[in-house]
Order: sequence, then structure tokens, then C-alpha cells
Amino acid sequence: MKNKKIIHITSLLLTATMVFAACGKNLESNQETVTTVTEAPVVTEVPVVTEAPVVTEAPSTTEAATESNTWTDVSAQFGNEEVADEEVVDEGVVDESTYIAKAIGSVDAYLDPNDTEATWNFDDVTEYGSKTVFLVNEVNGDWYNVYLPIRPNGTTGWVHADQVEIKTVSLHVMVDQSERLLTVFDGDEVVLTTSVAVGTDENPSPNGYFYITDKLLTGNPSGAYGPVAFGISGFSDTLSSFAGGPGQIGVHGTNNPDSIGNAASHGCIRVNNEVILDLSELLPLGTPITIQA
Repeated sequence: MKNKKIIHITSLLLTATMVFAACGKNLESNQETVTTVTEAPVVTEVPVVTEAPVVTEAPSTTEAATESNTWTDVSAQFGNEEVADEEVVDEGVVDESTYIAKAIGSVDAYLDPNDTEATWNFDDVTEYGSKTVFLVNEVNGDWYNVYLPIRPNGTTGWVHADQVEIKTVSLHVMVDQSERLLTVFDGDEVVLTTSVAVGTDENPSPNGYFYITDKLLTGNPSGAYGPVAFGISGFSDTLSSFAGGPGQIGVHGTNNPDSIGNAASHGCIRVNNEVILDLSELLPLGTPITIQA
């Protein structure tokens, strides 16, 4: 019986694949700056909110990038996050950007809440096996305006409260391309700072306001993506597809640490493998990520 389970798990690892933005091969200098990671906050459930402030979106861009390879998805991470007991949320205190809408089943998204037909439909899991989540942008009664993981970057749509479960997360990630730095915040507190590699001038990383859509174990820690990779809701504007994939941007490890600190990728954000493992422990699905020039 045990052998059959092992064979079954191995089969899942071999069959589940994903295409994200990857890194270029031309490497330059090596710069690393990593701080100690502090304990991650608990992700909590919240009741449906009837009113909340609108999130200010980060600057948009017409430039983006991506590359892809195959990865192995071995878990749907959102369901594994620890969830505290439900608590009442003070709408005047909680930042709207911390609301995450988790799909209960299939989710219909509308251009306008008054529309009779949905414009988009999303399964309850992504094509890579992660739980489908949306970052909430605005709340209007029983309707949530959410960021959608589609092109063009920054697209929003309305989903009904009946089709999603609302959670909160206090973490957010800032990537400063000019400084080649990624910083994780818990509110105003800095949790982690590390050097990164970003996209090249030809295929730059997109600036904008995104969120984590997938969290994957690659199955190949010594490969181009390192041990863990995050898919985010942003897509490349310079590469409409790459290696058969849709041009989705990712944050991942690397087998080329000398590229860290440089503009070396096709649009992905690269970090050292030790750091991506820390981020995997810290960041749940739906965590907001701002990329700025």
C-alpha cells in the first residue's frame, strides 16, 4: 500500500507543471543583502464587510517581462495557512488592501454589479493547483471589486459575496527595481529585506500593484527557479508568451546567485534560495506585491 502511495505522489509531481517568467542567462555582479526574518503574523478570517476604503493602485506601466519553464506544484498553499478564530473587524481601521477573497467554488466576475451576464469565470483552483484568490480593491454591499489575474495588468471585476470567503493578511511586499531590493512589511514594520535580480532593459519587470496567485515547490532546488516559486497576478507586456506559457511574472529562487543585484531576468524577480524558503514560510496566497521603478 505504501509503495502505491509513493508511486501516486511521484506521478503527481511529474504531471503538474507551470509556466512563469524566468531569468535570463547573462549574469554580472553578485550583490546580496538579507536580514533576519521575524515571526510571520497569523492570517485571520473576517466577516463580509459592507463598506471599506478603496485601495490606491500603484503606478501602472506598459513595460513587463516573462519567461517560463516547467515547475511542479505539490500543494494548494492557501488551505494550509493557519487561520485564527473569526473576529469582528473595525472597518475604519483595517486597510482595504488586506482583504483577500478566496474562491468557494467557481467564481463569476462582472464589469459592473448590475450586469446580468458575467464577463469572466474562474475555477476554484488555478491551473497550477493553488486555491484561487483575489486581492480586494473595493467593497460595495455584497459585492467585492477585486484585482483579476489576467491581462492587462490592473484589470478589476466585481464578484459576489456568495462566491468567496473573505480573509485578511497584514503583510505586503515592495520591490524597488532601481535599488534591486525586495522588502516585506507587516504593517509599517520591516520583516525582511533582500537583494534581488530584476528584468533587463529589453524585458523589464512590470511596475504595478499585484498579488500572489500561486505558491509552488519546484521539485528541483538546484534548478533555474530554486526550491520555491510564487506566481503573481502580473503579466509581461514585452513577451506575450514564453516557452508555451502566458507570460506570467514570478518571484523565485535561482541557481545563478551571481545574478542577484543585477538587471538579469526576463521580468521575474529572483532571490537567493535561502530567502525564497523564508518567503514561502511568511507569505500566504493573496499577499499584495508592489513593483516600482
